[in-house]
Amino acid sequence: MIYSGDGVKGYGHLIILQHENDLFTVYGFNQQNLVRLGDFVSQDEKIALSGVPPSGGQPRLHFEVRKGKVAVNPILYLP
Repeated sequence: MIYSGDGVKGYGHLIILQHENDLFTVYGFNQQNLVRLGDFVSQDEKIALSGVPPSGGQPRLHFEVRKGKVAVNPILYLP
């Protein structure tokens, strides 16, 4: 994991995971992050509790897949 915190404005508690081939997954609007910077995360491991965006509203998850710094369509990478 390369980031776990709330220092990126607009995402609330945020987690960024680094994968192979310059891929990253981004999970935002978390109520609570359950992992910390430097932790190794396994498949199916719970990494956060879902929460509400900083602007309010219904609980939800912000999810992105990035190739380097560019956001890509996540459907291309999901099973």
